[in-house]
Amino acid sequence: MVAEGLREHLVAYFEEHHKLVEAPALTLLLDQPQPLLVSRDVVERVGVASPLVTQEIVQEVIAERGPHVARGPSASVPGAGGAEPSAAPADFAVVRQGFTGPSREATPIAGFTQLFTSRYRQLAPLLRGRAGLENPRSLRDLRPGEGLQSVVGLVREVKTTPKKHHTIVTLDDETGSLELLVPTGSAAARLTFLPDEVVGLAVRWSGPRDRLPVVTAVERPDVPARRRTSRAAGPRRSVLLSDLHVGSKTFLARDWSALVEFLAERGPNPELARSVDTVVIAGDLVDGIGIYPRQERDVEIPDVVEQYAELGRRLRELPERLTIVAVPGNHDAVSPAEPQPALPAALARPFAENVRLLANPSTFSLGGTLVTAYHGRGFDDLIPALPGASYAEPTEVMRRMLQMRHLAPIYGSRTPLAPAATDGLVIDPVPDLLVTGHLHTYGVDRYRDVLLVNASAWQGETEYQRMRNIVPHPSQATVVDLQHLGYATVDCTGGEARIRGPSG
Repeated sequence: MVAEGLREHLVAYFEEHHKLVEAPALTLLLDQPQPLLVSRDVVERVGVASPLVTQEIVQEVIAERGPHVARGPSASVPGAGGAEPSAAPADFAVVRQGFTGPSREATPIAGFTQLFTSRYRQLAPLLRGRAGLENPRSLRDLRPGEGLQSVVGLVREVKTTPKKHHTIVTLDDETGSLELLVPTGSAAARLTFLPDEVVGLAVRWSGPRDRLPVVTAVERPDVPARRRTSRAAGPRRSVLLSDLHVGSKTFLARDWSALVEFLAERGPNPELARSVDTVVIAGDLVDGIGIYPRQERDVEIPDVVEQYAELGRRLRELPERLTIVAVPGNHDAVSPAEPQPALPAALARPFAENVRLLANPSTFSLGGTLVTAYHGRGFDDLIPALPGASYAEPTEVMRRMLQMRHLAPIYGSRTPLAPAATDGLVIDPVPDLLVTGHLHTYGVDRYRDVLLVNASAWQGETEYQRMRNIVPHPSQATVVDLQHLGYATVDCTGGEARIRGPSG
C-alpha cells in the first residue's frame, strides 16, 4: 500500500512541475530509498526542454547519484544507532530528509550562494506557467514599454518609501537584481513580503528606464487548489507530540504517565488507542544543556547523555507495537543550524528498536498519507515579521509556510541556516499532514486539504518562559485518523487522560 500511496504523490509532484512521467520511469523511482530527492534531480535535469520524464533520464540521474540500497518490499528505515529494526512496518517509508550533509564549497559565502540558488531552482518552476504570470522574463530581459510582463525571483530586500509608504522590493534571479514598486493599498501589497522568499510578480514598466517597474499582481508557490491526495487504506491512527524536554525540572511526568496509560488501552476509549500504530515527535526530545542563559537552574538531569538515557526509558514505557518517529529540535544535541541531522547513534543507544530517528525536517509516508515533521524554529523569525502573527495562533503561521512552500526562509535572523547544496527547508512535495512544535502551544487547522498540527509540549512553564511572557499549553496529544485526516485531542493535564473529539 505504501508504494501505491507514494506513486500518487510522485505523479502529483511531476504534474505540479509540468511534467509527464512514463510508467517504467515511475517504477524505477519508487525503488529508490528517497524517491522524491531523485525526482527533484530529474526535474532539474529535464528543465524546460521537455515535458516528458523517461526511464532513460531517470537511469542517468540515478547513475550520477552513485550506488544506493533499493527499498524493496521488505527493506526498512534504520532505527536507533543505525541498526536495522526488527519489525519495521511495511507501510512506513522515508520520502525526504531535509539534512543532506554540509556544503562542500570552499567558503561559507559560496555555500550560501549554493543554498539560495537551490531554493530558487526548486520553487521557481512551481510559479512558471501560472495564469497570472503571462509573458515571463528574466530580470535581465525585463524591458520598459512592453506591456504586462512577469518575473520570478527571490526577495533580497523590502523597503518602504517615507512619504506615501509604497513598498520597494529588491528581487534577485540568476541573471541579476532589480527594484520594483508595490503601490500602497494595491492588491499586490495585501500580503507582507518577507526577505528570502521566492515570489512571482506581474509587472508593468512604463515611461523612462529610471522609473521603477510597478507590481500589479503577486503569486506565491503555495499549495495547489486542486491536487492529488493519498490516504491510508484502512482505519489507523498516529499520535503527534513535541517538546518532551526530558531532563527538565518541569517535565510533566504525571501527564506523560496518563498518555502511556491511554496508549496501553487502560484509559478512556481503548478502541481509539488500539487503532494507534505510530507516534511522531517533532523535536526537543530532551531539555539539553546550555541552550539559554542560566539553564542549569531548570534541569533535573545536568548531563545530556543521561538525559537521552532517561528519554529512552520514557519511550520504552510506550507499547512496543508502536513505531516512534522522532526528529530533533534546537534543544537536542545536534547541529543548531537548520536543517538538522538526525540524532547521532552514540546518543541513541538507550532507545528501543521501534524508534526511527530522522533529520529535521523530514517527510515520510504512513500507509500512503504523507507527513512532514518540522520542529519549528522558523516560527521565531516569521512571527515578528508577519503583521498580526502570534505565538498563540501557530497554525496561521503554518499557513504562510505552505503559501511560501518554505519552513524558515529568512536568513540572518534568529534561525541559523546551514549552507548546503540543497535547501532542505523547501516544502516539496506538499504533505497531507504538517506537524510542528517549538512554541509549547497547541493548534489544529486545515489549509487546502493539508491538516496543520502544532503539537503540544510535555514541559510545564519555566522561569525563562515567564520572563518572556510565554504561556504554554502542555500535555495535549493529537490523535490523527490517517484514513480521513480527522483528529481527536487527548488532554492529559493533571495526570488524567480526557478525550475531546474526534473531529472530521
